[in-house]
Amino acid sequence: MSATYNLFKNPGKGDNLHARQVNQYTIRINELCDEISEISAFSSSDVKGMLEALKNRIASHLKYGAIVELEGLGTFNASLKCPPLSSEKQITPHLVKFSKVVFRCSKELKNELRQMKLERANEPSRLKGYTEEKRKANILNYLKQNKTISSFTCRSINGCSKYIALKDLRTLLTEGKIIRLGYRSNAQYGLQEKEE
Repeated sequence: MSATYNLFKNPGKGDNLHARQVNQYTIRINELCDEISEISAFSSSDVKGMLEALKNRIASHLKYGAIVELEGLGTFNASLKCPPLSSEKQITPHLVKFSKVVFRCSKELKNELRQMKLERANEPSRLKGYTEEKRKANILNYLKQNKTISSFTCRSINGCSKYIALKDLRTLLTEGKIIRLGYRSNAQYGLQEKEE
């Protein structure tokens, strides 16, 4: 699967174009936990608990002025804001407020992302989502090219949540278009062979 982009005109810069990634889906914490659970010995709940603890520790250290570095991922630090006043005496501590968290990507992560495959998008962002019929058609088309599909692959090709992917697979099972192979986290699905 490739990332996709479209070309857009630079405002106020003549006919120059720039490439912008077309975001295909949003991955949320529960889905990340499920994915990590599938490739590790940790349960989804363990992963979620660990990520929650990590978030709390990062927030705690940022509150006290630390730069938090997660090796291989990047650094986090808090930035501040204050009113546009010219005198130091005018800018008292109660006027200085938290602005945002700044993330700086690590060299390792940048190098990994430089390997991303890109192709021109045929359509705009999928964030609004495909219709159920389009998602089911994508699953069946994938199965014509490949012997099996997992719920994770369904999520990837359709840019949807785990729950929607499983719902689509259940519907296709009920319709007799696919069969289930294996159980639970190892479940795969294949095309239902037509009886002659």
